[in-house]
Amino acid sequence: MRKLLAGVFLALVICVGTASGDVYVALPVSGIAGDAMGLPGGVANIPSASIPNASGSLQLAAGWMQHAIKQYALSPSQMRALWVSAGSAYAIPWSVLAAINKVESNFGQNMGPSSAGAVGWMQFMPDTWLRWGYDFDGDGYADPWSPYDGVYSAARYLAAAGGAKDISRAIFSYNHAHWYVAEVLANASCYGSLGGGTGGGFALTPQMPVLACEPAPAWRDRIPADYLATFEDAAARYELGQRGVWALAAVARLESNFGRGMGAKQMRERGPLGLEPSEWNQYAVDGDEDGHVHRADPADSAATLARLIWSKGSLRAGIFAHNQAAWYVQAVLADAEALEGHCKTSYVDWRVAPLASGFETPGPSAVLDNGFASAPEDAPAAVKAAISAANSIATTPYIWGGGHGSWYASGYDCSGAVSFALYGAGLLDTPLTSGSLESYGEPGPGRWITIYANATHAYAVIAGLRWDTVGDAEGTGPRWHIEPPYPEGFVVRHPTGY
Repeated sequence: MRKLLAGVFLALVICVGTASGDVYVALPVSGIAGDAMGLPGGVANIPSASIPNASGSLQLAAGWMQHAIKQYALSPSQMRALWVSAGSAYAIPWSVLAAINKVESNFGQNMGPSSAGAVGWMQFMPDTWLRWGYDFDGDGYADPWSPYDGVYSAARYLAAAGGAKDISRAIFSYNHAHWYVAEVLANASCYGSLGGGTGGGFALTPQMPVLACEPAPAWRDRIPADYLATFEDAAARYELGQRGVWALAAVARLESNFGRGMGAKQMRERGPLGLEPSEWNQYAVDGDEDGHVHRADPADSAATLARLIWSKGSLRAGIFAHNQAAWYVQAVLADAEALEGHCKTSYVDWRVAPLASGFETPGPSAVLDNGFASAPEDAPAAVKAAISAANSIATTPYIWGGGHGSWYASGYDCSGAVSFALYGAGLLDTPLTSGSLESYGEPGPGRWITIYANATHAYAVIAGLRWDTVGDAEGTGPRWHIEPPYPEGFVVRHPTGY
């Protein structure tokens, strides 16, 4: 049985572990006498998921927010037993706990404290730990650095957020980002199928919100219906929420009065939300999915600004990035408050909006300019689209597993970045791991796109430029490089026809 569980755990690692150049190495077994159900001494006195801890009720070790009080090393079978046991105790799919464990700390290998202050095995914020953490292993301390306390407390928190009935909403409560929900569910789906189930009975298709809004009474006849619809879609897609709808409306009112107060030339160059050419170059999105990006199109303009705001982490930071003037930020936020009415939220399956077409240059090869690639004028449309897609994530950081739970991610790993470029070209529907890219398409180099892949790393050469997550002077993520490929040890493939 131990060999079987170890094999299943290794399969879980392989399922997403080859998604990047990092390889998971199981921690050595320390001799912990693990109970068959996951806890060293068995499960006892499970606290309620409906009532948080009373203030001051937890026994905490000195320095608990900074470091572990002791070290843990669990075998694969002990880890799986722990996920299953905690999930069973709180009616949470074990595969979701495994997926969160992977995303948050890489199975206990990166436990923080994070830049935000999250700590431990499942990366709890200290305030959340005080409310929902617990001494599940009975050693006298509620310790977020303990795998037992951490995993069981995560199950308790998910249950408190309604995870037994709606696991997607519960995961969103754990981390308020739809990309995070998508990534956790994608990993959980993989884990569940390898562990002898389908993820524990939850919906495997990530969901995104759809907003239907009505402005404040004084503004109901002043915001054009087609503009409001674009603000709803853009704010929902880029996780700006209801407040984002009204902020986009406020920007459109200030910049062009919803297109009525802007000249034709300005509309063509900047669009009704007043985006600078540099903003279009970096963030352009085909908001209405008609296959083209038109700056004068309200849908494309709203989606592009929403993507810019999303990339900055908050409404205020995004609006300031759009216009670096304190008065402008205050005016937008004040207008947003005046416009704000109410919105109804529903959910649909996640979908991805197409990105803008790339920039073009004469000659047979792409040209690198200030970190972005210009596509050859004579390149096929799919190649230009691949370059455009890559440009759109060329400033994102490297994140292990990024780009595999959903196309939109806060960062990408090597195979996630290659997959995203292929997706932009219409040559891929689902992200592939490095190992899977070894059998993608056809063997040998391509005329326009060549993929280099092995079990632990992948990169591509597109129209003469290398698209790779390694080799950058800053080492920060997917970037274009003029240096040639390094083919030794890689399988060489290309998309059919390219």
